[in-house]
Amino acid sequence: MKKLLSIMVDNTLTCGASKAQEKRMPEKEIKAQGEHVKSSGNDLLHLHFKKAHQKHVAEARRRNRGIDKDLRGVGAPPPPPPAPKKVVIH
Repeated sequence: MKKLLSIMVDNTLTCGASKAQEKRMPEKEIKAQGEHVKSSGNDLLHLHFKKAHQKHVAEARRRNRGIDKDLRGVGAPPPPPPAPKKVVIH
């Protein structure tokens, strides 16, 4: 009787566990998820390069603005050069 009861409980648990397992997704869904992950990765990579390019362009504009100011003489004039030191010979 005990063996029969243990076999029945074991059988019930095995069946319940197999029914509770998640079924495997169809092949189309797996491919669609893979494509989504791939495109998301490409989007992130594109965004990374886009931000790096924007930073580079902004830096170049700042540099060019400084060069433009120097060429046109816009802003305060540069300080006068230091006076040469007088050499005293004894």
